[in-house]
Amino acid sequence: MLKPKVISQVLQQSADNGLQTALLMNSEGSLLAYAADNGRSPKTYAAIAANIWSSYKQHCASDSFLRGDPTAGLRFLILDCEEGIVFVTGISSMLLCLVGDQTVELGILRAKAEAIARHLEEPLSRAAAYQSDYAIM
Repeated sequence: MLKPKVISQVLQQSADNGLQTALLMNSEGSLLAYAADNGRSPKTYAAIAANIWSSYKQHCASDSFLRGDPTAGLRFLILDCEEGIVFVTGISSMLLCLVGDQTVELGILRAKAEAIARHLEEPLSRAAAYQSDYAIM
């Protein structure tokens, strides 16, 4: 069983060196857990990030975009926004979104995302398998 409070604590550990918000959500943008140190709504970040991820993922699935490599796909997005940098990546069937201020280095943001992904991959994969096994048809 996944415990959102524990996942929030894992996400909170990454919130330093310019990282403002860390979100774990499903592909539709519904939050599972988050850690935020600013006044912005995590639900807003989640909805926007999931929408952009979905749009790019749809385009990455087309052969014209991939230039003949149908096994490749979207691994992560880096969005340079007016108020900071947003990094989005997939973990199992979930999305991880990290929001940093303008001072955060892209390499640090990516390294934090990869560390969180490694830490959460196995439990999220088990939860996704459990969810698909017991889905209502």
